[in-house]
Amino acid sequence: MAPHLLLLILLRLLLGPPLNVMVDRYHGLPEWYAPGPSAEALGALKAMQDGAWEEQIRLTTYSGYRSYKDQVKTIARAQRRGDEHPEYFLAEPGHSEHQLGTVFDVVWPGLRVEMTEPRNLELYSWLESHAHLYGFVISYPLKLIPDWPYSNRWLPRVTEFIYEPWHIRYVGVELATQIYEAGYLDPESPVLPEAFYQRWP
Repeated sequence: MAPHLLLLILLRLLLGPPLNVMVDRYHGLPEWYAPGPSAEALGALKAMQDGAWEEQIRLTTYSGYRSYKDQVKTIARAQRRGDEHPEYFLAEPGHSEHQLGTVFDVVWPGLRVEMTEPRNLELYSWLESHAHLYGFVISYPLKLIPDWPYSNRWLPRVTEFIYEPWHIRYVGVELATQIYEAGYLDPESPVLPEAFYQRWP
């Protein structure tokens, strides 16, 4: 390998992945990559909280940055609790978007994310309409399963994990708007956010 190419790869590794890096079961992050919460993403989240507040919508962080080791512990806790099919909603260590530091699970204060309580539903509906304005996308939107009378609400089909209206990822306003305008939130559309992402060497 040419020295300048090796230097470029090392530089990209040291600087960290771009906002649109692909992270899924096939594309992972190294164990040593532990950036902590992104200041840019936190700033965008605060702006979104303020915008939501003006419309009487409340949101708080339920879960944010998780390192590789944190994800190991999260999976172990789910196993100890005897959670049914944790693979439906938990990524393997190194393959969780939470490790990027730009991902948040958000919820109405005082509630759990999975609660189908009216305030949560109001928040999740608001996110669908407004998240892109602050640079966020919903990583695992509601999708109908082709040839099935079901959606990915209970089964991880079409999207890698089950429908998670609370799992938002900061990718910047320009890209988030592009993904939104491509119709990724339409349950019948095959468009997913990862179609706009790229691999990180």
